[in-house]
Amino acid sequence: MASIVCLVEECVYNHRSECQADNIEVRSSGCRRVEDADHTACSTFESAK
Repeated sequence: MASIVCLVEECVYNHRSECQADNIEVRSSGCRRVEDADHTACSTFESAK
């Protein structure tokens, strides 16, 4: 699998800024039209706390 950079320090899958999840799911954050990364969300996120 490709290396996926993760900058969400609170995610259980983040290890040294790299996603360690077996699979990831990224979706629209509710916008009708996605035009940039701000309009997306990682659905794989799980809190490390």
